[in-house]
Amino acid sequence: MSQSEGRGGARDRGGLDRRSLLKGAAALAVAGGVGSGARAAPGGLIDAHSHSWGGDLARYPMVNGQTARDRDPPDYDIDTVLARETAIGVSRVVLIQHIGYFGFDSSYLTDAARAHPGTFAVVGAVDDRRADAPEAMRAAKATGVKGFRLRGVDTRSWLAFPVMATIWATAAEENLVLCPLLRDSPDMSDDALLHMAELCRRYPATSVCLDHMAHVMPGDTRQLDRLLALSAFPGVTVKVSGLNKFDAPPYDRVIPQLVALIAAFGAGRLMWGSDMPVLEREPPNTLQAAFDFIARRAPLDDQQRDFLLRGTAERVFFGG
Repeated sequence: MSQSEGRGGARDRGGLDRRSLLKGAAALAVAGGVGSGARAAPGGLIDAHSHSWGGDLARYPMVNGQTARDRDPPDYDIDTVLARETAIGVSRVVLIQHIGYFGFDSSYLTDAARAHPGTFAVVGAVDDRRADAPEAMRAAKATGVKGFRLRGVDTRSWLAFPVMATIWATAAEENLVLCPLLRDSPDMSDDALLHMAELCRRYPATSVCLDHMAHVMPGDTRQLDRLLALSAFPGVTVKVSGLNKFDAPPYDRVIPQLVALIAAFGAGRLMWGSDMPVLEREPPNTLQAAFDFIARRAPLDDQQRDFLLRGTAERVFFGG
């Protein structure tokens, strides 16, 4: 098995060469439709991490009495997502629930996915404090949700909470992906990656996708070693996303960490995501610059690029 395959997956025989990849991206940028009727080109490139908010506030109310004025930016609706992504050659997007704006109601995202078949996959959110979380997960799956974001708060307690055990077990039973948001903040345990390792050991059949490289900062060898150790669990994948958290364009400080992730996980277990529109809150970060890091700048071979820009997210979030 080659390094590009990943320890847990089969070799992708359909890899694009770099010239074809970039030519295809340019063609999509010219030909891709935008708006209510737009559909994905089969096999198109994927942004594995974008938010979207907008729509009728009466139909999609925000939590805690918030309005559009409380959002940053105030509007990043589905048509805007399609326009921005198509412009860089991306035709499919994994939409991530923004808990701070919409809580655990992901209907804005699932309605968008139904309106644009094949274009969007939805990662919702589950309230890990409620005993009925597994029932909520099954109900959300019925609406089209493919995975669930977990707030990375007090992860040590996850090892003992009965509801967390049922969440992890339910995800495996229902073929759903758990996406822990491990943050570099006071409310996240310094040992969060160790807690992840223990949960992966207990629930080896559960698919886990770690957002934003688990917020391991370039040069933090202690946390990077813990992240790399999770490659021992075949169900764990990692998003190379939210690059503004780690460096400014062209993101060269991220390259050694990306190389280490590929060596441990294989490109077949890594995927690229933008974290739009959060990414662009910090100029000079742009969607184009974040895409170019993988498509043009990072020292990847053609097959590795294809995995990060298409293959891995396709398998994890767009598979059956």
